[in-house]
Amino acid sequence: MKNQKTKPIRKSIAVIGEGLTEYRYIESMRTNERYRFHLFPGVPKHSDINDMVALAQRRLNEGYDYVLCLVDMDVILSNQEKLRQYKLLQKQNRKIEFIESNPCTEYWFLMHYMPHSSSKEYPTYDAVAKELRKYIPDYDKSEEFFNKTDIYKYLKENSDMPRAIEISRDLDHLRENEPDVYKSYSQMYKLFDKILEITQKK
Repeated sequence: MKNQKTKPIRKSIAVIGEGLTEYRYIESMRTNERYRFHLFPGVPKHSDINDMVALAQRRLNEGYDYVLCLVDMDVILSNQEKLRQYKLLQKQNRKIEFIESNPCTEYWFLMHYMPHSSSKEYPTYDAVAKELRKYIPDYDKSEEFFNKTDIYKYLKENSDMPRAIEISRDLDHLRENEPDVYKSYSQMYKLFDKILEITQKK
């Protein structure tokens, strides 16, 4: 009887984003890194947090090993009812990892150009985009921009991604202790931690 080799089962991560920016970033990461695990970007029909969690639940039911939601906090934090609902969804969906950026994912992009952690607050997307355009002059969250700019590759090759990850981690810890001081933050380091966890497993 011939020995049958067992094909290793590849791990899988589904990343649900709020919109075009998150989808194109994760898709760019997937195509450039060619990980030895499956990485799937996803975006719900509506950017509402309920639709994001519903799609995340479908991915869990489909058997994905890890399901992450990239959540822009600007709208949620501006409304007490939305914040209450968000916290309830977190509590009810423990298998989903919520990765927050305040005000938006573009703040994560900006971290790639920051020399160190900062308490400077960016209350809106427009405020972040204005600062980000000092480094990426034509940045715009549009199909046109993402079609001509491979955003993950661009950031990796034209900035300091390892430092951005450490700033992300540092600001999240600072925010835990002083939330009124460190209002702008991004927890994207959690995505890279998850990738490291998977790639180091044998």
